[in-house]
Amino acid sequence: MVDNGVEISVVIPICDDGSHLINIIDTLQNQTFLPKEIVIIDSSTNDGAKTIIEQYADTVPINYHYEKRAYPGKARNIGAELAQSEWIAFLDSKTLPKRDWLERYKHLVQAYQADVVFGITQFEATTPFQQALRAATYGKIGHHTVPGTLIKKKAFSDFNGFLEHVRMGEDIEWRERLISKDLNIYVPEEPVVTYYGLPNTFIKTFSKYVKSAYHTARLNILKNIKDGYLSLLLILSAIIIPKWNHLIGGWETNPLFIPHVTKIYLLALVSILLIYLLVNYLFFRNLSKTLFSHTLKVIVLVFITIAVYRWNAVIAGWVEDAVLYIPHITKIYIAGIIITSVLYRGLFQPLYREVDVGFLFPLRWIKVGLLGLSLDIFKAPGYIVGSILEFIRLESLIKSKQNGTFYRKKKKNS
Repeated sequence: MVDNGVEISVVIPICDDGSHLINIIDTLQNQTFLPKEIVIIDSSTNDGAKTIIEQYADTVPINYHYEKRAYPGKARNIGAELAQSEWIAFLDSKTLPKRDWLERYKHLVQAYQADVVFGITQFEATTPFQQALRAATYGKIGHHTVPGTLIKKKAFSDFNGFLEHVRMGEDIEWRERLISKDLNIYVPEEPVVTYYGLPNTFIKTFSKYVKSAYHTARLNILKNIKDGYLSLLLILSAIIIPKWNHLIGGWETNPLFIPHVTKIYLLALVSILLIYLLVNYLFFRNLSKTLFSHTLKVIVLVFITIAVYRWNAVIAGWVEDAVLYIPHITKIYIAGIIITSVLYRGLFQPLYREVDVGFLFPLRWIKVGLLGLSLDIFKAPGYIVGSILEFIRLESLIKSKQNGTFYRKKKKNS
């Protein structure tokens, strides 16, 4: 139960983003409901943030703590430990809350007896490149985020806080873990936080998405070791099953011979994928995609691509007059994938995420679609590398999980 005397500590991790800190502190100092304190965890390589903080008077006390080489998850955990209030609110260094954010969320926890109220963030875009990038990714709708979230300190402590060893993705894992627990969670619809850090060049975007895919792959394996094993089993099956009849020897005379084994396997994969997509769409749209789902999609795409590439040779025997011979089938297939992807990323997805029709037409949707397709391609190598490296570390990760060392250990008297 929350009363009118509720106190809130706002926790902000900072890493070389001092230029945004001035606006954040000014906004917090002018909230319609003032926080008890602002807790800043600084992992910067310079004194920019500290210098800014020293300029402020004590309208709202600022608790500054320097922590060398801390990822956002670790920084937030430290900030939560240092917080003196019953409630903890989170912001990031490039997010700016609305002036009535804390007052609005205070009323929500009172009205709904909530343990957690998730933040909703919208993304600001000013340059033409940022506007195209936003259209290809987030759109103009709000997204559930850690920035803007208000949570009871006890609830945060009970569920071990954030993962500390990953650079990105710990926020999604944390929200999903809270949703799976017995907590009263309220999810509003209206954005209360605006993010101002979208990359403004193609190179910066490339770097960000490759890093994001790399850390997401590591986190997906870490979240569910069984998911990693299933993915590995799926990869092995894709290597072994199509060559099954060759491996067993004897072909039709061998009792283990399976006619049309590759076709059966591909049909099974496609069926599993369609069922998985349907179930995910109906019941789990708000959850992050698993490593298994990514692996399944890639393997199905690989098999379909091989089938298309060999279609005229195997099915039509390179006889151009054959009914099933398809001229330029590979070119048609590749062009079809590109056109479909551009249409989806350039039109369907942006319109679904409330991007203005006038922004997309007449031709900008092509640029948006190609940018979205490029981002998908960029993420692939990062995801593969992250998966491989995390598999190499699998044994140590299992031991760490068994020992409970993924999360920051609680203080004895907390």
